[in-house]
Amino acid sequence: MPEPVIVNAVLKRIKALPGWPNLRVLDLSCGDGEVIEHLCREGCQAEGTHFRADDYIYNSPSEALNKVTVHEGIDLTRPLPFGDKEYDVVLATEMLEHLPSHILPCAEVGRILKPGGHFVFSTPNVHRLQSRLQFLFSGQHELRGARLDWSVGRDDLYATHYNPVYFPVMHSVLHHNDLRVVEMGLTEMNGAAVLAGLLLPLVIPATALEMRHARKRSPECGKDLLRWMLHPAMLFSDQLLVVSRKGGAAKV
Repeated sequence: MPEPVIVNAVLKRIKALPGWPNLRVLDLSCGDGEVIEHLCREGCQAEGTHFRADDYIYNSPSEALNKVTVHEGIDLTRPLPFGDKEYDVVLATEMLEHLPSHILPCAEVGRILKPGGHFVFSTPNVHRLQSRLQFLFSGQHELRGARLDWSVGRDDLYATHYNPVYFPVMHSVLHHNDLRVVEMGLTEMNGAAVLAGLLLPLVIPATALEMRHARKRSPECGKDLLRWMLHPAMLFSDQLLVVSRKGGAAKV
């Protein structure tokens, strides 16, 4: 279940969307239902999905989960059983890192969103400066726990962060599905993140140099990707909190 600081950051972004609170929202893998229960109280038409009936969340359901509409048995590795252009907002809160691929889920989100609708997701931010430093010295990114090792069985992969979101790839996957990043948000940052900021004089030119490959192949893509890779939320936030818009022309 997402920590309160993540839930609050996600809710803040949703409340800033056009049309609030008259929005139809789908929360993919909604956990204990806290986010959609809050949205329903504010006047949204919010629904969630869940997959495994034996999950610990259903073994001990929260009060919030009993108040909201939850579509059961929804496998996020398969096409979603929802109509085209059905939702104003689709949420994925601390969920994408638990899936074997992000290709199909993003395609399905693009399909079920209305034109001008928004896909809002949060995920552990492997691109923040603290994680980059850890990778430099250890060869492993900081994944906010839930690492995969030999003690985890094949059927329990979903319980680990075994497929962290690599933003340069996600940036293009979203584009392929008519989604464009329009905002990033900050969840929380710690003292180590502030100290890592001392590396910015090195990080900024190094990132710009690396993005030259993308700019050569697609100037617009490279420019947009560089903008987000150097965004303060990308560099310092513990979670990557992204708002993308279907059509991508207007900003939040």
